[in-house]
Amino acid sequence: MTGLEPGSVVITRQAVDACFKPELEQMVLGKRVVRSTDLDQQLVQELMQCSTELGEFTTVVGNTMCTMDFYEGQGRLDGALCSYTEKDKQAYLQAAYAAGIRNIEMESSVFAAMCSACGLRAAVVCVALLNRLEGDQISSAHEVLVEYQERPQRLVGYFIKKRLGKA
Repeated sequence: MTGLEPGSVVITRQAVDACFKPELEQMVLGKRVVRSTDLDQQLVQELMQCSTELGEFTTVVGNTMCTMDFYEGQGRLDGALCSYTEKDKQAYLQAAYAAGIRNIEMESSVFAAMCSACGLRAAVVCVALLNRLEGDQISSAHEVLVEYQERPQRLVGYFIKKRLGKA
């Protein structure tokens, strides 16, 4: 995502909305309900330690911005609808970077809010496929993308094995 080399793994400190707030707003029976999207900081630290032990790829801790759509919600210029300029996009992505956002996707806020509401410890681990400060299109070869998408799985797999005493 923002400011990272493709293939970098992001362990999410907080899942935030498109206004950079750590909350999920949803409508329940016609009423606005706001839920916290806090994730387990001990898990964040343990996952980062596991990545250091693996030493296979760049890993950072940062916020993940969860948007409602892939195009305008993520500041892309290549969708069917686009109501802003490249300059507007860059200003928004720079503000996101300043707010600690290192990843953009569309699922983490719901996951974090539901886990938090149920009292479950949770973490979000993603991989950056491109640096959004440099463009909207993925240019890496298919084989490279396949390897990138395996990185979060390898990290979480190592974490699980370590927890089970098998690493």
